[in-house]
Amino acid sequence: MRRIGLLGLFILLGFSITIAQTDTISVDNYLDMDLESLMNVELTIASKTAMTQQESPAIVSVVTQLEIENSGARDLVDILRLVPGIEFGVDVQGQIGLSMRGNWAHEGKVLLMIDGQEVNELLYSTVVYGGHYSVDNIKQIELIRGPGSAIYGGFAELGVINIITQSGADLNGIKVVANYAHTGKTGSPNVSLALGKEINDFEFSLSGSYRDGNRSDREYTDVYGDTFSMTDNSDISAMNINAGMKYKDLSLRVIYDDYKTDSRDLYDENLEHAYNVDSRTILAELKYDWKINEKLILSPKVNYVQNQPWYSSDEPIGADTTSSYGKYLRMANRIKPSITASYDLNDKINILSGVEYTYDSGAIQSGDEGLYYNGSKKLTFGNFGAFAQGLIKSEIANTILGLRYENHSVFGSAFAPRLGFTKVINKFHAKLLYSMAFKSPGVENINKSAYLNNLQPNIKPETTQVIELEAGYKLTDNMSLSANIFYMKINQTIVYFVNASGQTGYANREATGTAGLDVEYKINQKWGYATLSYAYYSAKGINKVPDYTVSTNESAMIGTPQHKVSFNGSLNIYKGLSINPSLSYLGKRYAYSTYDAIEDELVLNEINPLTLLNVFINYRDIFIEGLNFGVGAYNILDSKYDYLQPYNGWHAPYPGKSLEFVVKASYHFNKN
Repeated sequence: MRRIGLLGLFILLGFSITIAQTDTISVDNYLDMDLESLMNVELTIASKTAMTQQESPAIVSVVTQLEIENSGARDLVDILRLVPGIEFGVDVQGQIGLSMRGNWAHEGKVLLMIDGQEVNELLYSTVVYGGHYSVDNIKQIELIRGPGSAIYGGFAELGVINIITQSGADLNGIKVVANYAHTGKTGSPNVSLALGKEINDFEFSLSGSYRDGNRSDREYTDVYGDTFSMTDNSDISAMNINAGMKYKDLSLRVIYDDYKTDSRDLYDENLEHAYNVDSRTILAELKYDWKINEKLILSPKVNYVQNQPWYSSDEPIGADTTSSYGKYLRMANRIKPSITASYDLNDKINILSGVEYTYDSGAIQSGDEGLYYNGSKKLTFGNFGAFAQGLIKSEIANTILGLRYENHSVFGSAFAPRLGFTKVINKFHAKLLYSMAFKSPGVENINKSAYLNNLQPNIKPETTQVIELEAGYKLTDNMSLSANIFYMKINQTIVYFVNASGQTGYANREATGTAGLDVEYKINQKWGYATLSYAYYSAKGINKVPDYTVSTNESAMIGTPQHKVSFNGSLNIYKGLSINPSLSYLGKRYAYSTYDAIEDELVLNEINPLTLLNVFINYRDIFIEGLNFGVGAYNILDSKYDYLQPYNGWHAPYPGKSLEFVVKASYHFNKN
């Protein structure tokens, strides 16, 4: 308690934090800017103080609205796969999650935000990708490829993804988008509508999207060799509504997300029927930016979250009643008041900090699911958090020093300091960064750990240490080359496992992590643009978790390629007409995909390298201003890409889509 009191006093004496507005890049601006100008656009994701990408104290990537529109991207997977270090895998029941730098990050190790709202659900901390979030109203995506816990807390252990949608001022009218994708066996329609306006001191925006389709059109085979067609057994429907209002310095945002899937795959074996696995989320934030004077801004706010993840209301039928499948009806809620502020000591020193309190609750909503470890159908937790950061700009280098401290009512304290140096010298820039980070256990991580420890939760946060070094050089005003190396070690890894008695749960286990490098080349000219990147990781000498280990290659992790090459480009043909190729080359991967009945164990298989090639032809302002039309194809080579489970969880490789054709049309009506 003394440590909490001292830290609270330290913050209240004057250190404060704010979330500054990001200077996002519009389509029109992008078309008129050279690469040097684009790199000088200020971001806030790494420090919450506006800084250029070169100065930001993190390994940062930015994806612009023009790049998203030109690529014809169907969902976030198409966009994020082109970012170095990011790949995707399958978890149980056909749900798609994300890996970062070779590490499986599905359960709350990478934070996803939409307009600053934390999307990770509260039971297991997961974010489910694949046909989920619409990309039609995105203005910009900012990513930290590395730790962010010092600012963002326990979901940001390995990375942060912030999606910024178009504001009322950006829309200034109505925008309608419709697209249709077809594989030859199944179709996926998608529609979205956005409207917004800025009128004097008042601004509002409202967007909504709906899509329907299938996860895949191929056949899935479980580890025992049983097969079913995914065309009619992997339905997806996703609806999202995002509403924002702002009057002067007072803002309100509400997001509703409803993601419905059907699944016949369970953990290891197929079911006789497909059952629903749904996720519903409500996010709300009320915030006031109070400008005390030219140097100090206070920002009190309150956030509310309601989750119903991994929601299944279907009753098992026939032979499925003997499986482990059953209804799952649980809800989680969060209320988080906080006060943040920013203080500019002078034009060289900015001091930031903030305090917050999080109240979480979990509730069992059906009578046949038993009780929590406390003997009731409800769990409640409290968490105090405080963080501080100092940014000093000098002739020698920019220095950032920060820390975050949290104290949870069940698992105790977590601490995440950071220290970074960045320097820009003419066309050269360099970064040296050291960070600690943590992953906070979710409601069900805590609950299930108790069942392995005499009904007493004993799980602790993962703790991560990361060292990063980046160097970059602008070869010309329109061409740049950058490279970064990293070393990350995760201690007290939270692992899901089955004990000798057949009981499942979570516990802290051995250390894991990776070391590696990313190299990225960018060019932006009047004829178009191109980004080429290479990513590599090695787990040798770092990973000690058996479920992640490749027995035949100690440098590799299950499910994720050590070598990855990505390309994203655009070639201007005539006025608004462009051809936009994108490519991902995935090196050799490993997966447990078949069961050996004689040895009574899973067989580790090597998955051959493959290339995912896409081309989209986009015509901007066709016939009239604001009308865009595009056609393209994804997975042109019809590569047999499978999502692999990045741990030994008995789930076979999950087929992705075959060759898919896409048609997209949009109209943005601007009302002056």
